[in-house]
Amino acid sequence: MLDPEALNRLYRYAFALEGNEADAYDLLHDGIERFLRSGQQSVKSPEAFARKIIRNRFIDRLRKRKADVVDLVEDLESTAVDISASSLETVSIARVELERVWPQLEPIDREILLLWAVEGCSTRELAEELGLPRGTVLSRIHRLRARLGKPEPCPGRMGATP
Repeated sequence: MLDPEALNRLYRYAFALEGNEADAYDLLHDGIERFLRSGQQSVKSPEAFARKIIRNRFIDRLRKRKADVVDLVEDLESTAVDISASSLETVSIARVELERVWPQLEPIDREILLLWAVEGCSTRELAEELGLPRGTVLSRIHRLRARLGKPEPCPGRMGATP
């Protein structure tokens, strides 16, 4: 079953997709309701299963709003940018900068940023969960880094310069 911390993470995930509090709560409620009705609470990873339901509900909601889903996921099959895992570990994002740019990001980019930078998912885990090639995830992260500026490396992390 989902504990309160898992529900908080799922809310943050819904907020990353929707971009505002009210729609995030609606999406979370809808997703949890469908999760409970599915009878799949005993799956290996209930939180991952609930996250998948929330993501699918978000896509359904976009379609109902007649949004152009193709624009939201454009370039998903684009050529990957070669970024080493060690260089990705040196990224830190200033909170002020993130707050400034968060509303301007597409839902797919907010989703990747949340799962990768906040929840700590590896690029391989992200690729599996989102059903994308790992190179596409790396490319998206590379573009996010470029858009957010070139943050200073985190001291003490692998690959950081003194």
